[in-house]
Amino acid sequence: MRRRDVLASLGGAAAWPATGHAQTPARRRLGILLVYGESHPDVPIIVDTLKDSLGRLGWTWGQNLTVDLRLGDGDAEKMRRQASELLAAKPDLIFSQGVVGTTAVKQATTTTPVVFIQVQDPVGGGFVTSLARPSGNLTGFSNFDYTFVGKWLQLLKELSPSVTRARAIINPDYPTRFAGYAAELARTGPGLGIRAEASGVHDAAEIERAITTLAAEPQAGLIVLPDAITGVYSRQIIDLTAKLRLPAVYAYAAQVQLGGLAAYTTSVARDVQQAAGYIDRILRGAAVGDLPVQASERFLTVINLKTAAALGLTITPSLLAKADALIE
Repeated sequence: MRRRDVLASLGGAAAWPATGHAQTPARRRLGILLVYGESHPDVPIIVDTLKDSLGRLGWTWGQNLTVDLRLGDGDAEKMRRQASELLAAKPDLIFSQGVVGTTAVKQATTTTPVVFIQVQDPVGGGFVTSLARPSGNLTGFSNFDYTFVGKWLQLLKELSPSVTRARAIINPDYPTRFAGYAAELARTGPGLGIRAEASGVHDAAEIERAITTLAAEPQAGLIVLPDAITGVYSRQIIDLTAKLRLPAVYAYAAQVQLGGLAAYTTSVARDVQQAAGYIDRILRGAAVGDLPVQASERFLTVINLKTAAALGLTITPSLLAKADALIE
């Protein structure tokens, strides 16, 4: 795949094949709960891709599909209220993003079908009992598991070989997920010559404190784990790492496009396209339990060359060769 095609798939709605549904389906209602705020660059990607993909499957927004959209701004309490608001409208299905958004919906209903994206460890997190045969009312698509910590640490080491100390930041309020990432950091770090640990952050002040403290240590680097908090505060994290000249690896391409150094990630547009297929099938009568939770199959390395140059980092020919997208 050419790099321009990869960037297109990261930054907008990719092509979705026509399906040939001959009969116009009856009107349905879809609730959408996203963890980000309006200014986050992934919001239009998610919304536009979902609208386009469902349209190609026979669901036209505002005609045979009524859509209620809520943006959570990374606030778990706000998302719990929004989940209740969406359910009050009696939707046929809810589409949720991330661990925080999906947790809010799961706590609010045990009957309304839910299709999620960008959830890590769906079984360990209690969203489903089985990936192959989800019980209950949730299914969807998982993007990362805890072993990706090794990929992110390896990328950090390739970008900045002098790094011997790393901190990964994430919201600690979901203990199973926090413990999973922390254990994998402790397991994989030594093999790369890195002492790595997880640090919990809830807001801008805690993010600034964690990053500033890390930057004061020699040969340090940052891992920005996938989370509503790290997503909402992406701009602050990127600006602070630039100011402190701290190399950082991210979980999402949008953060690299905003000026972050690099990411090992999936295509958000592709995640949403796959979810649209499940939404279509459920709206047409499929049972949630018959739709297995699927994991992303293709992963992309994205590097911001301008940020690397500003940090004084030299990108090796081998790393350049394996990068799927370069932002200049």
